[in-house]
Amino acid sequence: MSVSSWRATLRIARRDALRAKGRSALIVAMIAIPVLGMSAADVTWRSVQLDTDEVISRSMGQADARVLDTSQQMRGRPAGEPPRAIFQEPGGNNWQPADLGRPTSPETAPVSMAPRPSDPARPVRDPGSVIPDVSEQLTDRTLFGTISTANGRTDVAIREFDYVKPIAKGMVFQREGRAPRAPNEVVVTERLRRSAGYRIGGELTEKSTGRTFRIVGTVDLPDDLREQMVIAMPGAVIEAMLARPGAGEGRDETLRVLLRVRGGMPWTKVLAANRQGFLVESAAVLRDPPARADRQYESPGEWADSRALRLGGIGLGLGLLEMILLAGPAFAVGARRKRRELGLIGVAGGSRRHVAGVVLGGGVVLGAVGALIGAALGLAAAALMRPWFAEHTGTLLGRYDVRILELLGIGAVGVAVGVLAALIPAWLASREDIAASLTGRRGVRRGSRVLPLVGASSFALGVAIALYGADRADDTIIVAGVVVAELGLVGCCPALIGLTARLGRFLPLSPRLALRDAARSRPRSAPAVAAVMAAVAGSVVIAVVWQSQTADQRNAYRPNAQKNHVLVGFPDRTLFGGTVELSLTTADADGIRRGVERVLPGAKGGPIGQPVGPCKDANTCVDYLPRKLPEFRCPMADGGGDPQRWQTDPRCNGSSARGSFFRSAVGDAALLRKLTGADDPRAAEVLSRGGIVLFEEGYVGPDGTAEMGVQEITKGNGPQVMSPQGESAAAPPTIRLPAVSVRAPFGLPGFFASPQAVATLGGTVEPAGLVYDAGHSPSDAQKQRLEDLVARVSDRNFVFIERGFQPKDDARLLLLGVFALVITIGASGVATGLALADAQKDLATLGAVGAPPSVRRRLSAFQSGVIAFLGTGLGLAAGVLAGVVVRRGQKSALWDVMSAGAKSGRHAPELVIPWTWMGLALILLPILAALLAALLTRSRAVVRGRTA
Repeated sequence: MSVSSWRATLRIARRDALRAKGRSALIVAMIAIPVLGMSAADVTWRSVQLDTDEVISRSMGQADARVLDTSQQMRGRPAGEPPRAIFQEPGGNNWQPADLGRPTSPETAPVSMAPRPSDPARPVRDPGSVIPDVSEQLTDRTLFGTISTANGRTDVAIREFDYVKPIAKGMVFQREGRAPRAPNEVVVTERLRRSAGYRIGGELTEKSTGRTFRIVGTVDLPDDLREQMVIAMPGAVIEAMLARPGAGEGRDETLRVLLRVRGGMPWTKVLAANRQGFLVESAAVLRDPPARADRQYESPGEWADSRALRLGGIGLGLGLLEMILLAGPAFAVGARRKRRELGLIGVAGGSRRHVAGVVLGGGVVLGAVGALIGAALGLAAAALMRPWFAEHTGTLLGRYDVRILELLGIGAVGVAVGVLAALIPAWLASREDIAASLTGRRGVRRGSRVLPLVGASSFALGVAIALYGADRADDTIIVAGVVVAELGLVGCCPALIGLTARLGRFLPLSPRLALRDAARSRPRSAPAVAAVMAAVAGSVVIAVVWQSQTADQRNAYRPNAQKNHVLVGFPDRTLFGGTVELSLTTADADGIRRGVERVLPGAKGGPIGQPVGPCKDANTCVDYLPRKLPEFRCPMADGGGDPQRWQTDPRCNGSSARGSFFRSAVGDAALLRKLTGADDPRAAEVLSRGGIVLFEEGYVGPDGTAEMGVQEITKGNGPQVMSPQGESAAAPPTIRLPAVSVRAPFGLPGFFASPQAVATLGGTVEPAGLVYDAGHSPSDAQKQRLEDLVARVSDRNFVFIERGFQPKDDARLLLLGVFALVITIGASGVATGLALADAQKDLATLGAVGAPPSVRRRLSAFQSGVIAFLGTGLGLAAGVLAGVVVRRGQKSALWDVMSAGAKSGRHAPELVIPWTWMGLALILLPILAALLAALLTRSRAVVRGRTA
């Protein structure tokens, strides 16, 4: 065709689109919906993926480096010992001491070096004395402390950081108010302001020093919007907190220094600082990472990222397939509606090329309009969704990153998809008989017998390709396999429609007509079914991957108590470490109990007792420990066996109980259930007989009793030298008690005893704490009131609330899931609307023969319902297939290559298929489509002329 011919065809296509505005709007919507989703996803994805400058700005502002002295975190080293060299990853997120050896396997975890209370204070080293050419420094110091709130008190991170300095620009975002300018002024994060009930201009008090500060503003930490933190001027509070006697015990202080260095901090300078024990985050290294051969350390996180299956390529490939399948029914219906006009072109002397060109011209015109509208709406959607994404992911998005070339590419793909989707309708229209086109006769469409076989073969081939790609963790092969499989399902759509139509003989009039019409008009019905299938499949694969990864996170979560249970502890009454502190009286414990029950009305529970032996004097008391049976004792206890094998002997590994809040407890069976989660009838029976419950095998003899040993504990000096089983070197007096060993989710390291058992041992029951089942997760205000209540008696008392697993939203999956849902709902409605538009003549015929409006509405509803039901069913199958393949690829990328030792104690990646959600989709989507079609069908019969 010549240029003038193309100009004429485009002009005809434009006029036809304007003349049939309703149909054109549906076609434009069918193209615009996936373009909207892809353009919005592109802009949001680019905003989530911070560029290097944004990462540097958030982590170290405008500095050249951020430095941490690791010698402050080394455990058990003399204060005068030279600093230990370290190995670090280039990003500075993980490190390990150099003398631990270079890790050889990806699962080797970095060593955590938390200080012990007994470690002497180390002098803070100046990084400028080690790193040359430092021109400016700014300290960033953090220590956890307790502050007052509107409801009570809470523990938060207290940070001394002058974030208004130019060197720190970008690390903290001012939300409201201003930065602190005086030592008595602070700002708080927005999350803390909401949780604690603060207001700008109000006050808060740091409890350990009693200092009061005025709140002058709120801030956001761009990488952690959920952080609860107070920021003060340098020197305002942390030194005073540490100066108090015993203040350093159990506190985790972090001191980092921002540096400006002449010439920057290249990798060679970073390695030199590592040899002096400094961990360095360098802007120059982040911009230009060293080659893998020059690195000394690779953390498990880096290794996992390097092998992670990339979901972006899979999402892009499936998105392109969806665009093609969604646009197909649009032009198929458009070509059928223009059969008479196309026939007139043939009568006027137009060739088959001209007829096909008019259909393709419609693809160009409507594709361009749909791409333009979709891209514009996508930009608006991405802008409007930014606060919502930040709220759900806990991270501020980067700048509104619009890549013009990428958006033009998406728009061009939309136009190209429009043309490609119009190719088959154009080819069919060019081969249409002119007389049949003018008369409007359709005839009965019989499905091809070859196409279903080709479709089934393609589906099987695609599944095999996708599984092969999953085993190799290759996202390109996975995409190819899934696309081939879905195209195979598309090829099977006409045959499935024909099979479904055979059920019409058993149905009433309206559904029977709907099924027969779908089978008779397969060129219209099959593309609509494919469109719904593509949209539903995209949502299902996201749901499978999302819920499976959430299950992995849930399996990795380790609770410390039963969900919604509140634990209150009185450490002053505990015999850990050989201390005997009885400053908290029984009256104090009763007062705390009554206060907790006021704060948590309706909570069920009560006090936890602990066994306390008699005291010889003010410094020496008696403690009780169960003794293992001889065959379960570690050979080290008796000086036997090979010492080299003690480390691998399971008998020498100590208790496997996970409980850590209380060593031993006293109470009844109800308290046992609340504290440990054990619900064993044997335990209740033993407690009723004055016995004890143990949480590890090897203590209970054949006679159903356990031997209890007695040891002396001296205040300040610690207990006697103990074997791993807890037996004393000297044989102490023993008592046998009824006992049973049970499995419990939160078993105690010691034992759980009845009050009668403690009396038999010759001890007394003292209050150790409280446990309550709140029935729901207590609010932040309730937790703050509880913390204030228990701290009034002693600062060492604690409150712990087990809220259970809290899933974390993945920005990538959240992004894909939102837009997949939008595309699913929109495409399902538009596809069924197009099919309904093509059936208007049939509705007119029903009206002409006297069918009441209810029949026409029911017919429209069942026509849309059939299309939506078949498309949803195929989409669920295709989505499950893709989700299973993606999860298998993720498992191959990480789990299958891990050693057996690294897998120990971990759960393999789990495949979770949301059957409930899928069942609801299979029911609700067809019902919604049917209701929409019934509402849009006119009640009054419209008289239409039939051409034949």
